[in-house]
Amino acid sequence: MSLQIIKIRKSQDRFSTSREWLSSKHSFSFAEHRDPKWDNFGNIRVINEDIISPNAGFNSHSHSNMEIITVVTKGAITHRDSLNNFGKVHEDEVQVMSAGTGISHSEKNEENETCKLFQIWIYPKKNNLKPVYKQTSFKNVIGENLIIDYLDLKNKLLINQDISLWRCKYKPIKEKKLPLKIDKYNWIQIIEGNLLLKNKDTNSNICLSSGDGLGFEVINYDDISIETEKKLDFLLFSMPSL
Repeated sequence: MSLQIIKIRKSQDRFSTSREWLSSKHSFSFAEHRDPKWDNFGNIRVINEDIISPNAGFNSHSHSNMEIITVVTKGAITHRDSLNNFGKVHEDEVQVMSAGTGISHSEKNEENETCKLFQIWIYPKKNNLKPVYKQTSFKNVIGENLIIDYLDLKNKLLINQDISLWRCKYKPIKEKKLPLKIDKYNWIQIIEGNLLLKNKDTNSNICLSSGDGLGFEVINYDDISIETEKKLDFLLFSMPSL
C-alpha cells in the first residue's frame, strides 16, 4: 500500500453559504454549518472557497489564537487590520495572519471584478503569542510553489504550526511525483482541473475534480504519482502528525 485514504470531501458535499455579495463553500464545519465528522483534518480547521462580488467583502471582525492564510486565485482583496497593516493581495499572492492574543481585520473586494480566494484557518502550535501579519507573492510558474515551509526558519511566511503548504500548477502530465518534502499526512484541495492520484502497488486510482479535497497518509512515497490531461491547480498541505 502506497497511501491510505483518510477523508474525501467531494465539492458538491461541502457546506455552502450564500449572501447577496458572497458565495462560499466550506470543506469543514463553519459558522452555523456543523458536522463533528468534518470539524478538521489534523490542525487544519477551515478551508473556505470564497467568491466575493465587486465593492463588497468582510467587515472588521476579530480572531485570536488561529493561523489564517488567504490565497487569492482571481482578482484582489484589500486588507486592513488593528496592527495598522494595509495592502492589496492580488492573484498569486498570499497573506498570513498569526492572530495570537487578538487581531481585528477587514477583507474587502474594492475592485470592479469578482475576487476568488481560499481562506484557511490552522490551529496554532502555541497560544497567546504576539499577533503578526505577513504578505508575499510567488512566481506564477508551472510546478510546485512552496508557500510555507515549517522546516525552514528563514521562510517568509513561517506560521505557528508544523504545516507546509504548496500551490501546485501543472499542464498535462503523467507519472508526476508529489513534492519530495511532503510529510506523512497530507491534504489536497483542488482549485481547478482534474487530478488522478495513482496508487501503484494496488492499481487503485483516486480521481479529484475542482473543489474536491482529499486527506491521506503516505505509506510509500515512491509508489504515489499524479496525472492530469489538462491544466491543473491545487493546494497541498503537509504535516508530520494529525
